Amino acid sequence: MKKGYLIAVDLDGTLVQNFNDYDKLSLETLKKISKDNYVVIATGRPLRSSLYYYNLLELDTPIINYNGALVHHPNDKSFKTNMISVKKEYIIKILNDNKDIIDNLFSEIGDNIYLYKKQDELNPYLHLDGGKLHIGNFEETLDKDPNGCITFSKKGTEKQLEDYINREFNGTLKIRFWDDVNYTVSEIYNPLTTKGNGIKQIMDFYKIPKEKTIAIGDGHNDIELFQETNIKVAMGNSHPELLKYANYITKDIKEHGVYHFLNDFFK
Repeated sequence: MKKGYLIAVDLDGTLVQNFNDYDKLSLETLKKISKDNYVVIATGRPLRSSLYYYNLLELDTPIINYNGALVHHPNDKSFKTNMISVKKEYIIKILNDNKDIIDNLFSEIGDNIYLYKKQDELNPYLHLDGGKLHIGNFEETLDKDPNGCITFSKKGTEKQLEDYINREFNGTLKIRFWDDVNYTVSEIYNPLTTKGNGIKQIMDFYKIPKEKTIAIGDGHNDIELFQETNIKVAMGNSHPELLKYANYITKDIKEHGVYHFLNDFFK
């Protein structure tokens, strides 16, 4: 079996679907491979909702959370924690300037979740288990700079929001969009926040050359991760933009795509 590879793997859409239904076959395969290789979770999730999978895989490696806004090692203090934020004034301005189209918005600082207004249907996005929820006007509740924000706006408002972010923040913020049946869901973040920057830090820590790196993902937020790694594996259910960067396309999550790739590569 091949050894000494750094494997960065996404969670939602890659190993997990519907927020908590995970691909057991693929996780068991990753767990076996992690004995002779470095498996790293690279996710948009907060740490609190990633630790279950981290522990299930019995990992002892750094983890990339919030798409790279937080990179740290839960068990090794010699790994330098990297945390990236967005000015709280920016978040407040975005909400105040776009109340005609933004129905709701939340930001996070560690396990503190700041939600503009209570809306139970958004709970899966909040990963509440282990988090402390603060609801209300951000000018009163948001006391520090968060990692960014997630907005829920009216369907079809992508261009309006993107034009606003580009016009008002001139490159100091970026925006990308997620699929949702009921809303236009957007993630607004610091341009330095990428899974690619996170994996570069981990590659340097372990002194692993690019030729021994693998990235597996499905989303637009995995593009920078693919750009910094050698073997780029896109799921069959991937975002169309990600497919442009992939050199392997495997089966989708329902067909255990991660398992199939790993089984072929490491057999």
